[in-house]
Amino acid sequence: MYENIPILITELAETTLPKFVESFSPDSSSSSSKPKEENFLKTCLQILWQITNAMEYLAEKKMIHRDIACRNILLKEDNIAKLSDFGLCCTSDENGLFKDFSNKKFPLKWLSIEALTESIFSEKSDVWAFGILCWEAFSYGSIPYSTMLNSEMIGFLQDGNRLSKPLNAPTYIYELMLHFWDECVERRPAFTDICKGIRIMLEVETLNYGHLSLEKSFENFS
Repeated sequence: MYENIPILITELAETTLPKFVESFSPDSSSSSSKPKEENFLKTCLQILWQITNAMEYLAEKKMIHRDIACRNILLKEDNIAKLSDFGLCCTSDENGLFKDFSNKKFPLKWLSIEALTESIFSEKSDVWAFGILCWEAFSYGSIPYSTMLNSEMIGFLQDGNRLSKPLNAPTYIYELMLHFWDECVERRPAFTDICKGIRIMLEVETLNYGHLSLEKSFENFS
C-alpha cells in the first residue's frame, strides 16, 4: 500500500532452480558454459539457506506453503532465491495444523505421509516437502519417484522406504533429508533449526572448504 493505494511490485527472475542445477549435470548440453563443479555444494547450500529463511518467516506467520518444490524457486542475479507460487498456501490453526477437506489437486510426490493419508498439513509437512526439494537440487533437477505411480506412494512410504541418496549429495546432506522425511512429525526439525544448521554448514564450507569440517557441523546440528 502507498497512500492507501494498492501497488503491485514485480521482479524479474533470470532462471529457476531446476534449470540452474541442471546446468551442473554431466549430461548438460551447455558444457562450454557449465559452472565449476567444485562450487556446486556451496552454491546449493546458499540457495537452500535462503529458502529455509523464507520458510522460517512463513512459519512464524502461521502460514503453510504446501507446494515447496524446485519448480517454485526463482533465481535472480547472484543466485538470490525467491519463493513463489502461493496458490495452495493456507493458515494453520492454534495447534499449527490445517486439515484440508477440499478437492484441490496437490503435488502428491512432495506430500508428507500425514498429508497423503489424513490431509493434515503443518510446518512439518512443508519440512518434508523441503527435503524433496533438497533431493531435486542434488539430483540436478530429477523428478522424484519418477518410476512410481501416485497410487503406489502411500504404501511405499508407510513401508519405510524413501528416495535414494543422490550420487552428488554428501552423506551428511542425505542424512539431513532423512530427518525431514521422518514418519513421526514431532521428530522432524523446525525451519528455525534447519536454517541455523544450514547456515553453520555454509559458514564452515566458506572458511575451510573441507567436507570433514562440514560433517562435524552436521553432527552438532543433528
